[in-house]
Amino acid sequence: MQYLPTITKKEAIKGILDQSEEIAGKHAAFTSALESWWQTHLPDLEALPTEKNVFDLYHRFSGTITGSIGALGILDDFKSRGAFAAYWNALYTDLRSVAASGWNAELIPDEEILQSQFPEVLKELRDNEARRDELTALFKEVNDLEEGAWSEDDYEVWPKDELAEVKGAIKEKGGELKELTREVKNRTKQVAALKKAGESTAAVTAELEQLTGQSTVLEKEISAEEARIARHHELEAELKSCKKIIKEIKERKAALVEEARKKIDEVEAKRLILVRWQRTLHGTVAEYLAQYGRDLRTALDWLWDNYHQPLHSILLERDEASLVFTGFLKELGYEY
Repeated sequence: MQYLPTITKKEAIKGILDQSEEIAGKHAAFTSALESWWQTHLPDLEALPTEKNVFDLYHRFSGTITGSIGALGILDDFKSRGAFAAYWNALYTDLRSVAASGWNAELIPDEEILQSQFPEVLKELRDNEARRDELTALFKEVNDLEEGAWSEDDYEVWPKDELAEVKGAIKEKGGELKELTREVKNRTKQVAALKKAGESTAAVTAELEQLTGQSTVLEKEISAEEARIARHHELEAELKSCKKIIKEIKERKAALVEEARKKIDEVEAKRLILVRWQRTLHGTVAEYLAQYGRDLRTALDWLWDNYHQPLHSILLERDEASLVFTGFLKELGYEY
């Protein structure tokens, strides 16, 4: 067994497979063959409401798809038929419904209904769900960090304990500021009263200036602490907003779906159903190909583990280790 010189570790095998032009070409060949098969048999599917021949189509399609993709390799006749059987089973309920009732919009899944009639709503939902998950993971990450691993400079959000300390400090300083503000008001009134009475205001004015200065310093300290956690609060508010939007869309989703179904006529329903059937065909075969790729990767990994090092290299390492061991024994005074 001989690997390419560029493959110096087992993990490189996946990259070679992912970048393989041969594998990409084989996937393209399957895509082309499936598309050709689909176009050939599309008239049969379109005639289903008239012909009502679900059982006959299964046997006819099963044989032709084997000829279309079985000849490409990778999937033999057995696996080709298995892939088609899985595909047919996924569509069976739809096929019988179309044969019985025609192209009915009730057969279209809610997500596809929304995508066809209200794509902007579905996009808004998905965008907010993605951002919700991203922010939730971010908050979870900092709270799961080991003690001492979090740094204010490295993260936008704060762990609960550190955040509580900052909020506690802000609250404490806020209480002090409130008390100072009350004293400033009192001293201001005293100054006004003394002036009115024609008495000296020097002592009270000095106190007022001192209290005002303390208030200014305290306000700056509070602002600085609030600035430290401002981004955290922004992201908390964004997460809350995402959850609110998701909840609102989901609450009116059923009404939107019902409204969308009413907009879809038989022609549009037929188009959407056939598009899904075609997509399901490609997805089913792609999963069989992916399983083959996983099996291939496992086999290559196994070969690497067992055979990537040639026998003469193993024997050489053994001999070198034996010489080292002999040297140790001699140093210890043993004869070998």
